[in-house]
Parts: sequence; structure tokens; C-alpha cells
Amino acid sequence: MMNWINSINNYIKATKYNIGFVDGNLESVIEGSRIRVNWLRHNYHDRWFADPFILDVTESDLVVLVEEWYDPIQRGRISKLVIDRKTFWLKDLKVMIDDGTHLSFPAIERDGEDIYIHPESSVKGKLENYRYNKDKDCFEKCGILCNLPLTDSVTTQKFGQKLMFSTKLPDANGKELGIYVWNEDINEYVEDCSYSFEENLSRNAGNLFTYKGMIIRPAQVCIKSYGDAVSLQEVSNKDNRWLFKELMRIYSPHPDLDLGFHTFNVYKDVIVVDAIGYRHALLCHILRKLKHIFD
Repeated sequence: MMNWINSINNYIKATKYNIGFVDGNLESVIEGSRIRVNWLRHNYHDRWFADPFILDVTESDLVVLVEEWYDPIQRGRISKLVIDRKTFWLKDLKVMIDDGTHLSFPAIERDGEDIYIHPESSVKGKLENYRYNKDKDCFEKCGILCNLPLTDSVTTQKFGQKLMFSTKLPDANGKELGIYVWNEDINEYVEDCSYSFEENLSRNAGNLFTYKGMIIRPAQVCIKSYGDAVSLQEVSNKDNRWLFKELMRIYSPHPDLDLGFHTFNVYKDVIVVDAIGYRHALLCHILRKLKHIFD
């Protein structure tokens, strides 16, 4: 009987993510305009998409890398989505990396014409690097960036050197943000220092970007739960002292995907986000109403 009840409960409370593209520019978002999102449209019922990073933008298409959670294998893998820029309909899906372990957060690093990604793979206890082979349209493993169980790492050279910001297990969603520097002798990132927030704002929500001379880090608000909202933070370094000043928090504008909002990436004036909600939102809403009546 209990197994049957637990199965129903798990079915009702199952969640899903979806990605979307902000209808507006970066200035409108940061200046506080109400966010409207064009959500990805597709016919899949056995998977969802999260952690979007923009690989390319053309006149007709938006090409993104995502965590594709696939129900039959109960884990994430890295996939490429080609999305119609006018209708936001999913035109093509291709699995790019599936190594038998859970993969997510395919953070992109561009070095001239070369494109690299380092998906989150903390279950392995290391952060692996992949180079994009454009001719073959695939990612090829090319090294290890760090031999630690890092979570949602992003790299940057915006401060004059090769740096990486990351949280790590066992406190991936806490207050401590690690700041790593590239060590040429061992060809890996090593931890240089850390920054402690007053709240759980350490986990990254996307790549750093610049806006009107500011360097901004999207971070996850993990106070009520994992990925409640996105915190946009101005990052600066004065006299070797790191400062993170929150500019704003952005919550999900989706009426059903309202449990969290935890990715924010910008490339070629396009902003991609994601949000999480219940798969069976109407059923959950009815049950909450009933619970409120009978409590």
C-alpha cells in the first residue's frame, strides 16, 4: 500500500525544466523591465531541457547546448538543440556527449575560433574539457581542467588572467565560492582563494558577461531550495580583494514553471534562461487547494 502511495506522490510531484529566450535586450532586463520569455516548443514527453548555453545565433536559428534529462536513463546528457528563431520550435536535437554518467551545465569557453565546453560532472570527481570539432559536429575530450568535484564551473579572462569560479561538493549550493587560477606547470586550475556570501548565492547560473563597463556574474539563489532565482552580481577585484555586489534577483515569469529560475546566459545580444515547475501543474494545484481546505 505504501509503495503505491509513494508512487502516486512521486508522479504528482515530478518536475521538469524548460528553456526560453528573453523577449528584449540586456539593458531592459538590468534596468528592471518586466521579463517576458519565449519558451521552447517541442513535442517530447520523455525528457526536458535545462542549463542552456548559446553555441551560435544565425538569422534563422538559435543553437544551444543543454542538459537533456532523458527519462529512460534517469540522468542528464549534453545535447545540441537547433531552434527556429521566429517560432521557437525545436527543429533538431542531437546528443553530443553521453558517457554513462550524469552531465549538465555545458559551460562554453571561446578562445578565438576554438570552442570548448566543460560540463558539470562532479560525480566523477573531476572537471573534463572538450573541444568542438566543427567539421564533424562533435565534442572531443581534450584534457582535465581540475581534479576536484566541482559544480557548475565557469571560466573567464576578464580580469587579465585565466580564472575559474566554482562551487564544489559537498556544499555545492552554499555560501562559499571558490576562485581558481590556471597553473601552467600542471595544466590545471588550482584554488587561489574563496569568497563567502551572507546567503546561499555562490553557485553559478551562467557565464560572466559585461554590461556598461561592469563585469556581471549570474548566480543561483539557493535559499528556499536549489535554484530559486537568478542573482546578477557585479564582480570586481580591488587590491586583490574580490567584491560581489548584487544588482537584482530575477524570478521565473512562467505561471506553471514557477518553482525556480536558475540559468541566465548572454551571447550575441540573445539571452537564454530556464525555469522549473511541476510536470503536472494543474493536478498539483488542485491537491494544494484540497490540502488547504482539509487542513
